[in-house]
Amino acid sequence: MFSMAPTDAAMYWLGRGTVNDQFLLFAFDRGGVPDVVQELRRRAAAIADLHLAVRTVPGDLDFPRWAPAPIRDDAIVVRPGDDWPACLAAVTALRPLRESSALWRVHVFDAVAGVPRVDGLGRVAVLQISHAVGDGRRVSAIARALFSREPAPFLRDKRVAIDDTRLAALRSGLLIGPNLLRATALGLAAWAAEEPDGGRANVAPTRANVSPEGPRELRTLTVDAASLRVAGRSSTVGVLVGLAEVLPSFLNAPVRDASVELTVAFDDDRDSAARNCFQTVGVGLHADVRDRGLRASLIADEIAAARARVSSAQRAASRRAAESSPAVLVATAARLGSGAPPPASVAGWTVVSPVHRGAADLTLGGGAVRFTAGFPYLSSAHSLTHGVHRIGDTVTVSVNAGGRIADGVDDYIASLASVFAELTQIPTDGP
Repeated sequence: MFSMAPTDAAMYWLGRGTVNDQFLLFAFDRGGVPDVVQELRRRAAAIADLHLAVRTVPGDLDFPRWAPAPIRDDAIVVRPGDDWPACLAAVTALRPLRESSALWRVHVFDAVAGVPRVDGLGRVAVLQISHAVGDGRRVSAIARALFSREPAPFLRDKRVAIDDTRLAALRSGLLIGPNLLRATALGLAAWAAEEPDGGRANVAPTRANVSPEGPRELRTLTVDAASLRVAGRSSTVGVLVGLAEVLPSFLNAPVRDASVELTVAFDDDRDSAARNCFQTVGVGLHADVRDRGLRASLIADEIAAARARVSSAQRAASRRAAESSPAVLVATAARLGSGAPPPASVAGWTVVSPVHRGAADLTLGGGAVRFTAGFPYLSSAHSLTHGVHRIGDTVTVSVNAGGRIADGVDDYIASLASVFAELTQIPTDGP
């Protein structure tokens, strides 16, 4: 057996109290192979990350273990097709993985009408996977292996010293005091180290920063990647340029406070066995700047500064200190976090999670991939989240909205589409 890294264990424990499953959606042409179950099971058989189960330690006194497991009989489910809106609605109704103790499942919606960028009927595959298995980059690599002949991600999990979970609990219980002292010492050293620029101050919450009680709505908007390269910047920057013009009015919030929490990956601990290596950072949208090229440059500068902070030696030391905490404290913090009340302030009004999923060379049942999407999970702090996922030459902006904020999601996505259409008129070689 192998031990879960602390960050991955925290994601697992968080998922016990809230739904933090990841949903990776891939839209394909409907090829000539009617039954894709055997094709997917054959590909899954070669992916080690899809042969995992979780074995917990009594009292959460040590981190859970990864244990080998066969592919479940219900791992791949084919569902009858309908139309595209019904397909998205069906995704919102999928049962959380924790209800069956599964770590992943593929849902194939066959013969779906009206799929964007698909002529005729399409085939939609949704990989539902536990966040403990990996962050957006890792699970995207798993998906690429599942829908192509690419090699699967390499496993770096650390083998546990004690296989017997009861003995592990006893040993870890005896080490709670020393581990707490070590984590405290590392934390104080990180706190005393020179901190880079702290970034933006938090802003007041909006109507999107409440618990997403009630119905949930998913929407997608797929555009050409080139149309989002405002002033030569990345497609992620282009999306944020567009959000700056839509979010304040949609949320009825001050333009000067327009900001998002952007997920940023880090690679400072290359020897780490952690599967989740990301943080969220506050990024201002500069919605008060009318010139879109200038706004793009300002947003790009903020993202670059945020990446530097996340990868700084001080932040890396802080993460190592947190990972030294006793497992029972990490478990308690994760469970308390799943039921946290709405925040008094936020780093950003909404979460934006960008992932580049590589070349558009994936296939399923003989059909070619047309676009990919993803829906970052909702929390008590954010009832509106956005995915920005690129594959090949297309970028899909996905909107996940819950509770009262979901009522106006169609007007919201229409406004965003209108702004994106205007971005194509901006030269790509601006400032």
